Amino acid sequence: MAQWHRALAVDGFLMFSCLGPDTARELRSVYADLGWPPAGHEFTDMHDWGDMLVHAGFAEPVMDMERITLTFATPQRLLQELAELGCNLHPQRFPGLRGRHWRNRLHAVLAERLGDPLQGGQLAMTFEIIYGHAYKPVPRVRVSSSSAVSLQDMRTLLRGSFNAE
Repeated sequence: MAQWHRALAVDGFLMFSCLGPDTARELRSVYADLGWPPAGHEFTDMHDWGDMLVHAGFAEPVMDMERITLTFATPQRLLQELAELGCNLHPQRFPGLRGRHWRNRLHAVLAERLGDPLQGGQLAMTFEIIYGHAYKPVPRVRVSSSSAVSLQDMRTLLRGSFNAE
């Protein structure tokens, strides 16, 4: 976020989206019930994203989220989609290769647990999408008996108005 802040012009607008912590919660539940290591790394909550934006110097952050349910015809198609999104980065993921028996068991459990009768038996998976935006404000100059202002901030202040605290 610090790089975003440095790269953005004053009064610039930042907009982003990312996956949230409820993404693939069904798969996480299956892995936990089977006693397997986590199916993927944890995603950051939207409230934490907002806090990080403020900490990085952005102003007026607005965060929102939605949950989307995607359906898949087969466990193979579901796992293919997840593989295309990226790999499991969790530090406690399986440390080695697993065999066909493991994959067959995963397919069977996914078909059993994720089949949604409301979706015609298709396998349902939740994806949480987080949306955020914020502005890069004009730098604030603290007024005191002695103040230090960087050359870059001084140039910015001379180009436009500034806020004194």
